[in-house]
Amino acid sequence: MAAITHRGITYTASAGTPTMNIDLPLWAGVDQDDTDWLTAYPGALTSFAARQTDGTNKRQPRLVSITLAADVTEGATLTLSGQCTKILSFIAQRADATANVAIVHTSDLVLTFDMEATADGTTDDLTAMELWLIVS
Repeated sequence: MAAITHRGITYTASAGTPTMNIDLPLWAGVDQDDTDWLTAYPGALTSFAARQTDGTNKRQPRLVSITLAADVTEGATLTLSGQCTKILSFIAQRADATANVAIVHTSDLVLTFDMEATADGTTDDLTAMELWLIVS
């Protein structure tokens, strides 16, 4: 199993090696690691400090793009863990124009892949896959 952790979410693939391409928060569409706006702020930021007291952590939706290496196999899974609660939506694109990919949303944080090299479904396909997720 190969895994990567990016911005608090761990992406674990049972087959294939995941590579992070994009992780974009959807609430404002800016990079959450960009702190340039703080450099010119006059005064203290104490008024902006979090005051949440109920202990729950609300997750903002994120658009994530991951490439899975070419060794993804039939029935392989991708499991998310960490600072996420649900995969809201997903779509995949294969590098091979003749390949078919089906994704089953096995549970809130698990996807299972069914890849075929031919339209009749007789040959498993092992080309790389670009996976787009909306995660909360």
